[in-house]
Amino acid sequence: MKQPVVPEEGKGMKEDEYTAIICKGFCRFYREGKEEMQCGTYVFLRDRFPSRALSAIVEGAPPEPDLSMDAFVLEEVCGRCEFRTDGCDFREGLDSPPCGGYVIVEYLAKRGIITGPAGE
Repeated sequence: MKQPVVPEEGKGMKEDEYTAIICKGFCRFYREGKEEMQCGTYVFLRDRFPSRALSAIVEGAPPEPDLSMDAFVLEEVCGRCEFRTDGCDFREGLDSPPCGGYVIVEYLAKRGIITGPAGE
C-alpha cells in the first residue's frame, strides 16, 4: 500500500491548480481526498513551473508515455521520489503505468523544455 509522502516544510498540501493539471489531468492513481500525497513528478513540476504556464505547456501532451525518455525521468525525478522507495509499481516492474506526472515530464523533455537538473 502506498504511504503518504510528507510534504517538504513550507510546501504544504497539494495546490488545486497543480492537482488539476498533473493529477486529475494525467494520473490514473489520483483519488479525491488524498491531497497530502505528492509524488516526485508533482514536486518536480510544481517547483519548476507556474501553474498557468504548465497548463498551457501540457496542452497537446499525449495521455500515455512512450517511455522514450525513461533514463532522463529516472535520473531527474524518480531517483528522488518517495514512492520509488515504497510504492511505485511501475519502477518495481509490476504491470502498472507510471504516474501521470511522468507523462508530463517525458513530454517536456522531448520538447526540450526541461533538459537537466533544476537551474540548467
